[in-house]
Amino acid sequence: MVPEIKISVGDSPFFDLVKAVYQYYPIGTRDVNEAFLGYGKLIAIVKDKVERLISKTLPAAPSKLDSDIRNSFNNLTVLNRYHHQFPNYAMDIRFPKIEYPEVDLNYKLSLRISLLTNYYTIFFEEVILHKNLKAGSNQAPSMSFAVSSSIGHIADARNMVQTLKTMVETNFPDHKFVNHALLFSRKIQGGYPHGADGNQFNKEYSLYNFLFDNEYEVLGDLNVVH
Repeated sequence: MVPEIKISVGDSPFFDLVKAVYQYYPIGTRDVNEAFLGYGKLIAIVKDKVERLISKTLPAAPSKLDSDIRNSFNNLTVLNRYHHQFPNYAMDIRFPKIEYPEVDLNYKLSLRISLLTNYYTIFFEEVILHKNLKAGSNQAPSMSFAVSSSIGHIADARNMVQTLKTMVETNFPDHKFVNHALLFSRKIQGGYPHGADGNQFNKEYSLYNFLFDNEYEVLGDLNVVH
């Protein structure tokens, strides 16, 4: 599944990524996404992915990638998130939870392959559940989130990332790696990403939200570590 608009891969991905956002979203026009021709192409990419999943006719590349990751990380929990209705191929590798009396520590290694650009990103996520701190009207336990290129206590963390990179670029030779820090730290105003319709125009959104996934759009503060 290849989007109609191909984004060239150069030495600096920033301008390619911004260009892609403007091609698929009506940035700065105050129009809803559905009124923009480029966004219609985005929806077509998502629809095609979902229909291929249902009919079990995914292209060879994402199917082989799923198999490769499961075989290489068979001692961990591998989660395929291709079903997520966003123009990406997403997979997570979960590590065993670490529990303390006051907090639970949850870690995963995330892969996001954009179907709107020729880029992919890989990063670790840390979620801390503060058992004794309550937040919000429902008094749910407070949680904090961080993303990073490595996790100190996980053995061979950097080798895991390199293994994923090799598998992605073997199956998707036209895709290149882009660092998560660039994607999360660079923000765009005057538009909203796919899936953020309830918050349109209310704030700025990251390149990650527009092009790679929108799961962090609703989390509020996110600590981005290089």
